[in-house]
Amino acid sequence: MLKQSLNYKKQRGFTLVGWIVVIAIFLFFAYLTMILIPPVTNTFAVDKVLLNMKDVAGITKQPNHNIWGLVQRKLIVNQLNSPTKEDMQVVREGGNKITIYFDYEDRVHFAANIYIVFEHEKSVEIVE
Repeated sequence: MLKQSLNYKKQRGFTLVGWIVVIAIFLFFAYLTMILIPPVTNTFAVDKVLLNMKDVAGITKQPNHNIWGLVQRKLIVNQLNSPTKEDMQVVREGGNKITIYFDYEDRVHFAANIYIVFEHEKSVEIVE
């Protein structure tokens, strides 16, 4: 019995299998982080573009295709190509109030035939 208790005191640390499991979990979360960061940063960039539209003088008087042109130029500057013209809707309320809506999704390939889908719904109300 004394000999058996001495063996337990000598055993310390992880086994090789334990280290492999820890490293596999770490690599999984590192991979997940790497593929999820771009769509999340794109979301913040689209939000920023929409909020910057409030600073454009006379935007409420512009036709919808000019508004899309302004938005598209700002998206290109931010190196975004996710939202398209079909994803944007301009609603006019009265003479000096518009609301710009974006409703689109990003699909990120995870593994095999598994995708992670981000649904983006953002709007900004502009009153001049």
